[in-house]
Amino acid sequence: MRILNVADFNWMTGVERDTARVSLFDICRKFSLAATRANHLVLEFSDRAVARQGAPLGLKGLASGWANRRFLQVVDEFRPDLILLHFADIISNASLLEARRLAPAVTIADINIDPIWTAKNHQRLALRQGVADALFVTTAEPALARYVAGVGFAAFLPNPVDPSIETGRVFESETAFDLLLPCSDDEPREIGPDLAPPVVAIERLRSTVPGLRLSTPGLNGQAEARGIAYFDALAGARMGWALSRRSVYPLYASDRMAHFFGWGLTVFLDRRAGFDRFYDGGEAVYYSALDDLAVNLRRLIADDAQARAIARRGWEKTWRLFHGDRVLAYVLAQLFDDGGAQDYEWPCARWSA
Repeated sequence: MRILNVADFNWMTGVERDTARVSLFDICRKFSLAATRANHLVLEFSDRAVARQGAPLGLKGLASGWANRRFLQVVDEFRPDLILLHFADIISNASLLEARRLAPAVTIADINIDPIWTAKNHQRLALRQGVADALFVTTAEPALARYVAGVGFAAFLPNPVDPSIETGRVFESETAFDLLLPCSDDEPREIGPDLAPPVVAIERLRSTVPGLRLSTPGLNGQAEARGIAYFDALAGARMGWALSRRSVYPLYASDRMAHFFGWGLTVFLDRRAGFDRFYDGGEAVYYSALDDLAVNLRRLIADDAQARAIARRGWEKTWRLFHGDRVLAYVLAQLFDDGGAQDYEWPCARWSA
C-alpha cells in the first residue's frame, strides 16, 4: 500500500524556531515506522514546513495556497492508497476533494489526539466532516459521531508504543528520581474530584511524602524535556504520574502514559478514565484523589521491588496490546476490512450518525 502521511513532523524550516523541537514520540512518526515495517511505502509530507519554506517572498498569506499546490503535486505523482492527516490544517478540504479526483481509490483518515473538550479541537474535529472517510480519536466517546455526520465514521485510537522510541527498561535499572511528572504548562488538571495546577499538586505531594525525589520538567521555571532530555527524564525515574488535563473522558490520556509504560516505569493513573479495562492493580497503580496517590507513593518508595514488579508487568502488557504495528493494523482493519476491526481489547465500534 502507498501511504501519504501528512503532519508537521517539526521539520526545521523557519527562522522563528529557536530549537529543533523534533517530534520523536508523535503518533505520526510511529505510524510511519509501523507502516514501513509492514512493507508499505510511506511518504511523509509536512504541510506546515512546505508552507513556511515555500511561500513567495515569505508572505504568510500566500503560504496556504503554496502548500496545497505542492500537496496535490505529490498526490498526483504518488497516487496514494491512503492519506493520513495529523492536524494538517493547512491542507484544505477542496484539495482533499481534488486528491480524490487524482487518486480515485484513495481513502482519507483524519487523526486527532487532542482533548475533545476544547473549543479549538471542536473545530478541528469537525474540519473534515463530509470529506474524510474516517476520524480516529484518542478518546472512546461515541458522541464523536456528530463530527462525521453523513459520511464516514469515527473510532477510538489507542496511543501506540514503538520499539525504536520506547527503548527503556527502567524496572531493570537504578534511578535518580522516584516520580516523573513532565508538563508543558501549569494549567489546572483533574486530580480525582479536584482541579489543581500541577505546581500546587507537587507541593502537596512533597509535604505528604517526605524525601520524595521529584522530576518535573516544564514546571517551576524548568525547561520542558524535549529530544534527548525527555529520553533522559524517562530513564531517570522509577515511577511516572500520567496526569491528564481531564480524567472523566473514557480512555483518554496524554500520550505520556504510553511513554511511561513503554519505558518500564510504574505508572499512576486516575481510576475514572477506565484504564483498568487493560491494566489490573498489579500492572498499574490507580488513585481516586491526591491523598490516595500519596499513600501509594510512600508504599512503593519503601518497597522498590514491588514498584519494579508492577512496572515490568505494565510494560509487558503495553507491548502486547499497544505495539505500534498492532495499532496500525487495527486502523487499517477499520478502514479496509468488511465490518471493521475485530477482537481488539479496546472499543472497536465505528460510530456514525
